[in-house]
Amino acid sequence: MNELLPSLYDHIEPVALRIASRAAGLEPVDAQRRYLVDISRQIVASGAYRPSAPTGPTPAGIEATLAWFELLDQHLEDFVSGRASATDVIRQGGGQLWEAFQARDLVCAVYGHGVARALGPHLVDRDVLELGAGTGGTTRRLAADLKSCRRFVLSDVRQSFLDRLAADLPGVPLETALVDIDVPLNGIGSFDVIFSTNCLHVAKDLGATLGRLRSRLVPGGMLVLGEGSHYSPALPSPVAVVLSLFDGWWNAPTSETRPQAGFLLPEHWFAAFAAAGFEGMAMESWGDGRRTFGGVYWAFAPTSS
Repeated sequence: MNELLPSLYDHIEPVALRIASRAAGLEPVDAQRRYLVDISRQIVASGAYRPSAPTGPTPAGIEATLAWFELLDQHLEDFVSGRASATDVIRQGGGQLWEAFQARDLVCAVYGHGVARALGPHLVDRDVLELGAGTGGTTRRLAADLKSCRRFVLSDVRQSFLDRLAADLPGVPLETALVDIDVPLNGIGSFDVIFSTNCLHVAKDLGATLGRLRSRLVPGGMLVLGEGSHYSPALPSPVAVVLSLFDGWWNAPTSETRPQAGFLLPEHWFAAFAAAGFEGMAMESWGDGRRTFGGVYWAFAPTSS
């Protein structure tokens, strides 16, 4: 499925560029709007985005993605000027559009598919934790394989998400837990496998979060992440334009080891894994030479202290 990403982004880039070209000339009223304006200026200055889509129909599977761009397009000046809040714009899309974007649109679903493909053979008789289950795109793809694990803890910060997902997992040895990746994981036990999809990039202190996750893995336990990426250190992903509406994305703390808010590049993930004490890091990398799309990462807890 990941091989579709270049074609999908060829159709998304012109839409993002059109919005960025307008946003680059606006004056933001606060830090959130400043993020949108700054990345828009980066996009415009780079000259790297396609100005027009390829000929032929828009491919299926990015309808919700394009709908979010359309919402921001409609409300751009009001949002950047402060006349409309991010919540106002997000509310226009509603929960159903967000779920379609997260769980079904290929721009996001490809990462859940990659994680499910990587994990399927490794769940038998294992204790497993999913972080940030959200709308359940990855969980549902793994539903059949999860029946073979010894214990599966489904986690998110919202119990309502967990309750909805739990009803779709008959036969899975399921527990649910409210877990915030920015606080210690107390009372949750240890695991052979921890996985998440496009969740950990919102951590306020990624090093501390990864250290806590490593401490919850048994010796040799495996962390598997499906994560998107910015195109390069100087060029944001097109979806950053839309995700500027969401807290946790635009205001993720930056540093020398994490120079951009939102997604991390592969080299930053590998450096973060190593700093947190993981071993055996590897990646199924997705890109086309011009652009980095992220992929699926593996990292292992040491087999001995």
